[in-house]
Amino acid sequence: MIKLPWYRTSGKLMTPISDEDFIKVMTDGYFVKRKHKGFIALLYYSAVRKSEALRAKKEQFRILNDRVIFEVGKRLKHGLQTPPLNIPLSAPYVDEISWSIMNTEPKHAVWPYSSKTAYNIVRRIFPGYPHYFRLNRITTFFEEGWNIAQVRTWTGLSLNALEFYVGLVDVKRMGESLGRKYKETSVNEKK
Repeated sequence: MIKLPWYRTSGKLMTPISDEDFIKVMTDGYFVKRKHKGFIALLYYSAVRKSEALRAKKEQFRILNDRVIFEVGKRLKHGLQTPPLNIPLSAPYVDEISWSIMNTEPKHAVWPYSSKTAYNIVRRIFPGYPHYFRLNRITTFFEEGWNIAQVRTWTGLSLNALEFYVGLVDVKRMGESLGRKYKETSVNEKK
């Protein structure tokens, strides 16, 4: 049996979700358990793979006054060992990550779900799939001006893999530049 990618039901999403839309799905979405919110928030902010989040034990996290530090460990799919990720507690719904960690027994996975359950948690609140949040964060980092080396350090992705995400941002910017060009032209024609 051939295993199809999770995005087969909604198509591969290529446009990032805005912070406002993220807050809306977190506010209005249907969550069966409170820990599901922490799982979604972790995917959204960290850009870790679903399986990297699911394997994370309580001891891989530290909660400080202003942030959650996540020691992801060796990244999957030939990824690098990355430094710990710092996720600010001031960001919306990061408190749900913190709550999930604090309500986990030592040496246990914080989100002990199967791959299918993880997919279903996402589908209940959003017409997407867990890996979409990875694409979203990486693309957002590039839109914010972070360079390839910096994003590689956060994600553990290879340079070849990161070129795809840079290309998405470049294509968006190229289209926006066309809009500005023709907007300027139409303004000049009206004078």
